[in-house]
Amino acid sequence: MSSPRLVIKKMVLINFKSYCGRQEIGPFHKSFSSIVGPNGSGKSNVIDALLFVFGYRASKMRQAKLSELIHSSKGVLTLDYCAVEVHFHEIHDLPGSDDFEVVPQSDLIISRQAFRNNSSKYFISGRQSNYSEVTTLLKDRGIDLDHKRFLILQGEVESIAQMKPKAPNEHEDGLLEYLEDIIGTSKYKTPIEEANEKIEKYNEERLEKLHRVKIVEKEKQSLEEKKKEAEDFLREENILAMKKSAFYQRQILELKHEVEISARAVNQLKDKLEEEQGKHTQIKQDTQNLEDRYKKSIKEYQNLEKETNQILKELSSYEKENIHLEEKKKHAVTKQKKLLKTIQIDRHALSEAKTSIRYNEDDLIARGKEIAQAEKSLEAEEKKLEAIREGLKGKTEKFSAQIEEKQRELAPWTEKINSKQSAIDVAQSEHNILKEKMDSTKRALDQAENDVVSLEDTRRSKEQEIITTRNKINLIKKEISQLELSSKDNNKIQEKLRSSLAAVRQKEEEAKALLQSTQSRGQVLTSLLKLKDSGRIKGLYDRLGNLGVIDDKYDVAVSTACQALDNIVVDSVEVGQSCIEYLRKNNLGRAQFILLQQLSSMDLSPIQTPEGVPRLFDLIKPKEQKFAPAFFKALQNTLVAKDLQQASRIAYGKQRWRVVTLDGQLIDKSGTMSGGGTKVNRGGMSSKFVPDVTPEIVSNLEKERIRLENQWREFKDQRKNSEDQLLHKKNEIPELELNLSKLDMDLNACIKRIADTQKRINELRQQNKPNVEDGKRMQKILTQIKKLTTELEDLKGQSSKIDDEIKMLHEQILQAGGDKLRSQKYQVDSIKEKIVMINDRITSSQVAKSKAEKDVSKFETSITKNENEMEQLKQELEQLEVDIRQKAEIARSISDRANEAKQVLDDKKEELDEIKTELDEKTEIINQIRAVEVEIRNKLEDCERTLAENKQKENHWLGLLGKLTLHEIGYNIYDIKGFFKKIYIYIFRPIFTMNRDEPRPEFQTYTDDELLAMDKENLKNEIESLNAKIQDANPNLNVLLEYRRCEEEYKSRVKDLEEVTSIRDECKRQYDELRKLRLEEFMNGFTLISQKLKEMYQMITLGGNAELECCDSLDPFSEGIIFSVMPPKKSWKNISNLSGGEKTLSSLALVFALHHYKPTPLYVMDEIDAALDFRNVSIVANYIKERTKNAQFIIISLRNNIFELADRLVGIYKTNNMTKSITISPRDIMIP
Repeated sequence: MSSPRLVIKKMVLINFKSYCGRQEIGPFHKSFSSIVGPNGSGKSNVIDALLFVFGYRASKMRQAKLSELIHSSKGVLTLDYCAVEVHFHEIHDLPGSDDFEVVPQSDLIISRQAFRNNSSKYFISGRQSNYSEVTTLLKDRGIDLDHKRFLILQGEVESIAQMKPKAPNEHEDGLLEYLEDIIGTSKYKTPIEEANEKIEKYNEERLEKLHRVKIVEKEKQSLEEKKKEAEDFLREENILAMKKSAFYQRQILELKHEVEISARAVNQLKDKLEEEQGKHTQIKQDTQNLEDRYKKSIKEYQNLEKETNQILKELSSYEKENIHLEEKKKHAVTKQKKLLKTIQIDRHALSEAKTSIRYNEDDLIARGKEIAQAEKSLEAEEKKLEAIREGLKGKTEKFSAQIEEKQRELAPWTEKINSKQSAIDVAQSEHNILKEKMDSTKRALDQAENDVVSLEDTRRSKEQEIITTRNKINLIKKEISQLELSSKDNNKIQEKLRSSLAAVRQKEEEAKALLQSTQSRGQVLTSLLKLKDSGRIKGLYDRLGNLGVIDDKYDVAVSTACQALDNIVVDSVEVGQSCIEYLRKNNLGRAQFILLQQLSSMDLSPIQTPEGVPRLFDLIKPKEQKFAPAFFKALQNTLVAKDLQQASRIAYGKQRWRVVTLDGQLIDKSGTMSGGGTKVNRGGMSSKFVPDVTPEIVSNLEKERIRLENQWREFKDQRKNSEDQLLHKKNEIPELELNLSKLDMDLNACIKRIADTQKRINELRQQNKPNVEDGKRMQKILTQIKKLTTELEDLKGQSSKIDDEIKMLHEQILQAGGDKLRSQKYQVDSIKEKIVMINDRITSSQVAKSKAEKDVSKFETSITKNENEMEQLKQELEQLEVDIRQKAEIARSISDRANEAKQVLDDKKEELDEIKTELDEKTEIINQIRAVEVEIRNKLEDCERTLAENKQKENHWLGLLGKLTLHEIGYNIYDIKGFFKKIYIYIFRPIFTMNRDEPRPEFQTYTDDELLAMDKENLKNEIESLNAKIQDANPNLNVLLEYRRCEEEYKSRVKDLEEVTSIRDECKRQYDELRKLRLEEFMNGFTLISQKLKEMYQMITLGGNAELECCDSLDPFSEGIIFSVMPPKKSWKNISNLSGGEKTLSSLALVFALHHYKPTPLYVMDEIDAALDFRNVSIVANYIKERTKNAQFIIISLRNNIFELADRLVGIYKTNNMTKSITISPRDIMIP
């Protein structure tokens, strides 16, 4: 048994393109099926359907968007979706062309639906899926969705062979990439590229490592001669540290007093804040409880709303069922009434028919008696007449003889006339009976048609009500959508209002805080700025720290490195002297000033820094450019490092730098370091310019806050009204939908009654149609009557002369006999006429009796049938009554539950509104309380800020004091290990441990009085002088550590170089191995495909030749693959130089060769024979027929050479702009 293969069993197209409704295409043959049909009938739409299922875009199916795939034709209502189902199964081929065995449980249905909104859904055997899962499943089953070898669209057959030898870029495909994907060597491309990238990466890394080894080696050699230090430099640093110690102690003493004052103010404000908070603890707790209760109530309300909606849905379902039952009952009752009326009519008609039978029987008896009596009278009168005639025999004998002779002549004519008249009467009676039968059916038909007209009016009325109700529902839904959209907009507005209100409140608080801060800043600065604002001093700006901004990241660094941030900036010496005079006159304190005019011209351009670290000055953004020199004077070329290790490398490098770290560690050019402590300096500068705040600005912000709060309250009321309206609209929808359901049921019942009546009309029309036999019979009877009448008239005409002669003779006899004879003759004639009339009446009664007997039989049958139907209706009504009572009881129970749920929901809503109202009131009170607390907090923050600043300054000076160290001078540098240990302990500060020549220096701790007696200005001048002297010196104290570091780094660099070289060599080995595997596997597959291509081309062209060859035989992947062919009796040519038919044959040869190399289970081709002549079409068709039994071919073709060889034909045709199909098996209809 062969291995299983996947085939398409059939396709189902639902409203897809030209296919309207559900259309099945197939079943397809397991090997060769052909789709035929005229142009424009929808053949190519079959392939479009496959493209649709396989996930292609609408443009691939000749449409702009998915919604255009939905069928649309004249007379067809707008459809909502289209769908395509492809039914697959796996089979085992058995001996014989048509025999196969389906693999159990292998059925697979892949389907896709597209909707009007251009969305689509995928399904696998009825289960909803997605594009990825569908394509993965089909690829696993062998369908080549990547290269679409199985799918050749109209006009694309030549494109396979016309591919470029190699893709020009990664977004296109060439023949090389096409073959590589089929052979399977494309899997090596990514690993090879990755291996090559690794080799290049490790080569670059190796060059970098080698370069670094050389640099470190050169640096190490340059440090050999540098090993001495200058002791004078270290002594100068000790003197500087002593001076700084005295200065720092003086600063700390002043700050302690200010800290004590600020601490007292902070404690007083904290007590006041706690007292204020204690007053309102309960209301805050109540508000929090209300918020928790409100959130809980909202959840409970939402749960109740869900439960109520569920109950209402359940109630609506039962009401719909009850309405349906009521409609059935109404229909049954109506039918019962009609049947009852029919029975009554039939019974009445039956009674009349029976009465008619009895009446006619009695009439026949009575008429029989009358005719017997009349005959007796006639006999007696004739005897009298005969006696009179005997008395006049002498006078009338001659006339009597003539009369007898004439009567003998007239007798045959009279007999014929009577016979004809009798035949006419019988025929006329039969004709009347048949006509009455037709007239009764016509009356019933007219009544039924009138009923249909009435029902149609009712239907139109119901439809209008349904349209009105639906329009109302749609209008309400639109209003709900608008309200929901408005609700969303309200949410945005709410967020916007809340944000605006919060922003205004924050601005107000910040403005109040800034105003308070401005009022509580330093007495010296405040006094001077007030003097400036009054216009008494011009050229005074502000403290230096307020004239520029810096990122918060560098706040600690600049606050530590720049001690001049609190200095006041002025234009000139005169302004500075005016300020000092004002401070001295008012005994306000001391201040330091920066004179902009005295600052010499400075180079402020950027500089090159070690390791690319930033210069602190470059990070500051001055308020105006004229303040930049003041910042540069205070900072110089101070650099910012991220940590102490980086700062140490930079500060103690070849060139000395002043470096500060982000956490406040400072290294001066002299090599001294300051830092440590629990707190760092911060707040010297801000990240943004602080605007000037006045009481008017604060007042305006307060008014804006009040306006926004009022707007917020109005918005909340408006939103509540909108939510109530939305809830009302949502509650109105179920009632309208229930009413709509009732109307739908009424309409359906009405439509059903119309259908039943229409069915009755059709039956009556069938009955009303002239019965062929009856019609023929009536026509025959009329013809017969006409003929008999004509014959009767002829007979009467022929006998009238004799009749006239007899009458004349009788008249002569009457004249001879006188009045007596005439009177007696009149008596006899009257009796004869009476007998004729009675005979006519008897004939009429016999006909009426016969008709009545037939009617009795008909009405009895109808009554029996209708009574049986009445009994069935009675049972049905009884069952409906039981069902209606049961449903009504259930609905009543659910209705009670729904009413209870609505009541509970309304109660919960009222409770929620009450809680919300109370919560809003509490929130308003809390907002008022917070305003008071915010004011106290602002004052507290100002005092705490002042206290923190003073403590920070105190800690800063304590930190600086603690960081001061003294060098121990007089040691030789020989103990390398001991030296390195001390270097790491003291952060690269040289400490030596041998041959001490001088006593160990120590810092002096001064008393408060000694500190107050010192002149701070003299100390500062001495410190600045020593700093300048030290900064001008350039000693190198780091030589030995640098040399040892270079040696260790050299060894480390050599080791890194060896490691990266080893990794590079391993990557190169893997790269070469992958290239070898790719080449071997590709050439093996390429050779097989090329051989099979040659065979295929020779076979289909009967003598031609074709081959695939590498542009570069040494490296087939560099230039690609060339496809060359030699048509029969021609030379070798490139594909592009061939005719259309030759290109098609070449492409098909390559497709068949690839099929032999790597079969795919199915092929779908659209008019691949368009460019081929009849001979080549036959060759290709025979090849597909005989040589490709292991695959399923579905070919769209208009050429009989193709479809005559197909195992199954699928005919596509179009009627009324709708495509349909028919499938036949040629073998089943072949003529033996």
